[in-house]
Amino acid sequence: MKRIFLTLCLGISLMTGWAQVEAKYGVGSVPVTNGRVMFQDTITTVLSKEVAYEKISAWAKTRFNKPNVIISKFITDDAQNQQLSLTAEEYMVFTNKFFVLDRTRINYWIEIQCHENYTTLKLTRINYWYEEERDGGSKFGAEETITDEHAFNKKGTKLLKEQGKFRRKTIDFFENCVMQIAQVLS
Repeated sequence: MKRIFLTLCLGISLMTGWAQVEAKYGVGSVPVTNGRVMFQDTITTVLSKEVAYEKISAWAKTRFNKPNVIISKFITDDAQNQQLSLTAEEYMVFTNKFFVLDRTRINYWIEIQCHENYTTLKLTRINYWYEEERDGGSKFGAEETITDEHAFNKKGTKLLKEQGKFRRKTIDFFENCVMQIAQVLS
């Protein structure tokens, strides 16, 4: 009887553990400002704003160039004000296995501003082009896909399958950009 009870408790705890959402993808992890998804972060550094800008600019010219991106365009490259903004499009891969490639094109806008001892990074204007090979695919914005109201079930306890994968990968994408900039500035 004890074995059955322990097995039952273990099974229930495993099933409820699968239903939980990791905190970094949970409710509130996709910030919306003025109706638009906008990820922001501040990276501290000991570098002056001029030196930080030079390093960030060199990194951006490598990172946002082929073969890393499909297309990119520098909108602002202002060394005097230590500001850099660009728009880019690249592939975001969900699954890459033998005979299975599930990916989307992500189009986004990045703004980087260097200050004394810190740099701010913003990622916004995020759009996706999913399954482009199938009759042109479908295009949609982050606001209608990865926000809390669209990505979770009605109870707000579980990520929906399609929207959840876009939410996870977009959050990971932004965290990766922050990590790369932090390494450049260290």
